[in-house]
Amino acid sequence: MDQNLTSEEKKKIYEDLFDITFEELKSKKLTVEEGQILAEFVLDNMATLKNRGELLIFLEKLSKKWPFSNNYYLKNKGEKTLTEDKRKIEELSKKLNSFIN
Repeated sequence: MDQNLTSEEKKKIYEDLFDITFEELKSKKLTVEEGQILAEFVLDNMATLKNRGELLIFLEKLSKKWPFSNNYYLKNKGEKTLTEDKRKIEELSKKLNSFIN
């Protein structure tokens, strides 16, 4: 089951996406008009996100529309995979310990 997003996590995601977008605007790789469209897309979609699975779907869509955000998507996808792997390892360790004891 996907972990719910806290308000602090959402705030951090907003900040990260703002920073990424600002860098693109600053380097003139993104126009102000494109930045406004991107901001609308982020605000509209982030408001409804509830968990990490939904976040990854959103970030994947974002990276397809604005490829410069792909690294952020991959970073978050990797973090989710790492968290799931840790959970699976803990479950297996508990099962092994129950067989041993």
